[in-house]
Amino acid sequence: MLQAIHDKAKGWVAYAIVGFISIPFVLFGINSYFEGGSAAPAAIVNGEEIDSREVQNQLAQLRQQFGRMGANLGDEQLRQIALDNVINRALLRQKADEAGYRASSTEVANTIRQYFQADGQFDAEQYQRYLTTQRRNQGEFENQIREDLTQGHFQQAIVGTAFVPKSQAEYYQSLRQQTRDVETFTLKMADFEAQVTISDEQVADYFEKNKERYMTEERVKLAYLDIDQTVLAESILVTDEELEAHYDENASEYVTPEEREVSHILVEIKDEDEAAAQAKADGLYQAISSGERTFEDVAQNDSDDKVAAENKGLLGSVVVGDWGADFEKAVFALEVNVVSEPVKTEAGYEILRVNSITEAVQESFAEVKESLAENYRATKAADLYLDKTDQVQTLAYEQSGDLAPAAEAAGIEIQQTDWVTRSSGEGVGANPQLRQVAFSDEVLVERKNSEPIELKDTQAVVIRVIEHEPAEQKPLDEVKAEIVAALTTQEARSLTASKGEELLTKLAETNDWSALTESGLGDAAAVDKAGKVERTGSEMSPVVVGKVFGMARPEADKRSWDSAVLPEGDYVLIALNGVEDGATEVDEAAGQLFTGSVSRRESGALLKALRERAEVELKTENLSSDSY
Repeated sequence: MLQAIHDKAKGWVAYAIVGFISIPFVLFGINSYFEGGSAAPAAIVNGEEIDSREVQNQLAQLRQQFGRMGANLGDEQLRQIALDNVINRALLRQKADEAGYRASSTEVANTIRQYFQADGQFDAEQYQRYLTTQRRNQGEFENQIREDLTQGHFQQAIVGTAFVPKSQAEYYQSLRQQTRDVETFTLKMADFEAQVTISDEQVADYFEKNKERYMTEERVKLAYLDIDQTVLAESILVTDEELEAHYDENASEYVTPEEREVSHILVEIKDEDEAAAQAKADGLYQAISSGERTFEDVAQNDSDDKVAAENKGLLGSVVVGDWGADFEKAVFALEVNVVSEPVKTEAGYEILRVNSITEAVQESFAEVKESLAENYRATKAADLYLDKTDQVQTLAYEQSGDLAPAAEAAGIEIQQTDWVTRSSGEGVGANPQLRQVAFSDEVLVERKNSEPIELKDTQAVVIRVIEHEPAEQKPLDEVKAEIVAALTTQEARSLTASKGEELLTKLAETNDWSALTESGLGDAAAVDKAGKVERTGSEMSPVVVGKVFGMARPEADKRSWDSAVLPEGDYVLIALNGVEDGATEVDEAAGQLFTGSVSRRESGALLKALRERAEVELKTENLSSDSY
């Protein structure tokens, strides 16, 4: 089937899937599950059962994605996100079906060709190996691709109709380019810390109320199997005899192909008027063959290929496989310096001339031996990596209480980590995704082997917990200094805000910074006169900029006053002197920005409406942690 797809499909269909879904979890990662029979539904959406294994697959991808980003989300949070995503997909799929959307077989074929390639060509063997390794049914896999493409088209139809009225866009642009004349003064929290005194009673009371904050970190030691394609490649021994045999079988891959430097004159077929194009090409050819005009003159002045025309028709080097079949057939039938009669090609009618020929060169075994050995090892290592990953995955699942059977079968040594916590580790334990799996219920509580965890594209590990230390309460004496620091910060922050609010009231009453000097908290001469501030690109704190652009326009001869509290506890007093609206002319970038914002809002509104109208029955009992 795939060979037929390969033979018939042409080109790559480019598309963008906008909103809540993308070409999802079917193509990436090595995490998979055993098919075999129907799984209990995770939910029922408008009467359609949602297979819990679909949630499992999505959860595996979320663990991988959030792990790589270092996000510290628990299994329950990720499981809920996975369930929501799968329900959203079902709702969008149902709506797309209702609207009559369906991706074509050619699009499906092109998508698969894009993902499974070797040397720029579709690799059927790689595709079948993927299906085998992932235990995927070919028909089910291709249907999944079709669904993804269909939903992409459907969502593109939604966001593609988004628009912003001209008057509204101009108003947005005016606000976007608005500037505000600002002055600020900052009360530093650090200046108030010296006024804070923390008693032993406060420390003891805080410790008693917040004991959970002062625990040792829970930690584990792990046994693991490391399947690393790079290491496997280094272990592969290859003899000269094997390399020579591989060279002989693939000799055509070590040929520098024949190149022909070609010049051409192109007459495009415009508005489907082929006869006119042919007549023009014939006339130009006659002018050249009669000596009335030179090839270069015609190429420079009459060719529709304006780029080549600038170089008197020179097209460049032509190698078989890089150009259209009709064009290549004509080029490789020509002798050097012979001008061809007009030939119909993929581009139109062309008059061709081969300027020179560089013959094909067969590289010898000795010349390519080093790179041949490297490529040979890499190819063997890739196959070996998939085989060992599949072998380890199967045995680690079937005998989930021990890594030894999988290690023995795959010929991999069991290794051990030092202590690993939820937030840190060394070696493989430095990987956030691995740590997340290590502390999952399945691995930590039930003491099962994990599924393969992809550390990178060519490395996966399977782990199990061999030692566990739960979190323990730290003694008060050990954390006293930490508590004093926390309470000091808390009190200083409160004091800074209190003083700032009092001062803000006086500034608003007097409408002058002189109240700052009179308060003893600062000097009016030290006020930062920032001047005109824009919404973006300012050196000011985003917190302050956000507050500035939310303040009311000042009345004539007055200022507007407000404040902002920075994350570190500093209190910023703000005076707004004036507002200057921006130009209303909407440039292309701004138009795209506004339309994109509306597009996202439209997508969100669609999904929200679908969720509100849908009949969704959750089956959370089928999503217990032992399923993952």
